[in-house]
Amino acid sequence: MSPRLRISGLDGLNAAPLQWGLLHGSAAARGDLEITLRSPAASAAALAAGQADVALIPSIELQRHPGLKVVPGICVAARRRVRSVILLARRPPAELGTVGVDETSRTSVALLRILLWKRFGVRPRLVELPPDPHAMLRRCDGALLIANAALCAPAGGWAVYDLAELWAGWTGLPFVFAVWAARPGVEGAGLAALLAGSRAEGMEQLPRLVAGHATRDGYPGGPALTAYLSELLHYNLGPEEARSLDRFFAEAHGEGLIPAPRPVEFIPAVAAGARALAGGQP
Repeated sequence: MSPRLRISGLDGLNAAPLQWGLLHGSAAARGDLEITLRSPAASAAALAAGQADVALIPSIELQRHPGLKVVPGICVAARRRVRSVILLARRPPAELGTVGVDETSRTSVALLRILLWKRFGVRPRLVELPPDPHAMLRRCDGALLIANAALCAPAGGWAVYDLAELWAGWTGLPFVFAVWAARPGVEGAGLAALLAGSRAEGMEQLPRLVAGHATRDGYPGGPALTAYLSELLHYNLGPEEARSLDRFFAEAHGEGLIPAPRPVEFIPAVAAGARALAGGQP
């Protein structure tokens, strides 16, 4: 690794276990890391612009920025229901004409477009709006909420569709929302160990992490957040997750959202066969 490794993380709760060690654990005391938390879209932009050496980015961005390589074994994924990427709808999905979306996560928007067409046969007009469910649903038939806005969404007179659950029901695969990716030239062995260690520390410190976010961000308390981070989400990029990425990219290409998909490449520290070994240790 370079003397000063620039890391771009995500400012949402779902990525917090991956970043705990970098921000508060053993890596935080090293003095050779520069860590900035950004929105998903901004994190991908920082990596593409050379403002970061490694970044936690929405999975769709792997196809939009050539040359990026994935750190093996680590991701943000859900095997079924996730709760933090939801569609609120005032009418059945097959009747949606407009959907308000938060464009800060392009992966979630791409997933929404794929699912609405493949599962419900509609291509509604997407309207970029601030993530306020009441305001979005005053203007649109549906609203896509992600991250904090989804977890804190109030009950209302609308149906709620969990996009990860829809994906799993359709494909039989987990959904991968984000991965650590490195720009070309970044060395792999030390980086992979650093990020795996940060994840391990984050999972060990889950009670402290949950308490901090519940206080700071106004989430409902402990048990629900703990279940979200330890049961609904998982952070292991294994063979099923790799297959899901391939399927997602193929479907995104079919919808005209990306060019012909490129195979996922892993950082050079991983030998041939990385896709089968990408699961690493939880």
